[in-house]
Amino acid sequence: MTASGTARERSAGRSLAAAISGVFAPAILVSVFLLVAAVRSAGGPGGILPGAIAVVFTAALPFAGVLLLVHSGRLVDHHISDRRQRGPALAATLVSIGVGLLLLTLLHAPWAVIGTVLCTVGGVVVVLVVNLWWKPSAHSAVAVFFVVGIVALFGPKAAPLLLVPPAVGWSRVRLRAHTSGQVWAGCLVGAVIGAAFAVFVAGR
Repeated sequence: MTASGTARERSAGRSLAAAISGVFAPAILVSVFLLVAAVRSAGGPGGILPGAIAVVFTAALPFAGVLLLVHSGRLVDHHISDRRQRGPALAATLVSIGVGLLLLTLLHAPWAVIGTVLCTVGGVVVVLVVNLWWKPSAHSAVAVFFVVGIVALFGPKAAPLLLVPPAVGWSRVRLRAHTSGQVWAGCLVGAVIGAAFAVFVAGR
């Protein structure tokens, strides 16, 4: 293979990895999962409102805040690649989630919605603590949590989604955003939080 051919292959690989990281970004997966869990628990459209509220405070507002900080130059990018910048962003996310939980509780939202948000809080706390020393992959953590949670809700028919975490993990390593060890650490966090959702939320 020629040098130009190798360069094109590398460029195509990075483009694919960037697309996978973007499509399966944590904010997107968490938003989809919250809506799915809310609608399923309500048995129909009645779950859309609590699901939407959960999405706004758990994913949309924190992500919007990150974008504003990126635009102002306070963060390097929307993935918060610099580990030192993750702590304040994650702490602000916890505040937003706390406000959302209070509102959902006042509105008597289904346990599936509140439980899902609590699992998200658990994931954020673990990543926040570990991030003081290391940078586990939040992409991988959320991807595994998402897949475990969907399988817990819908059973074997959701099995094709098992391809998502490996693809996400590959993309993060391919983009040099994380090492393989950091991807595996994220997967472990996601598996633990996903198992908690399966037992305490989906299993109720």
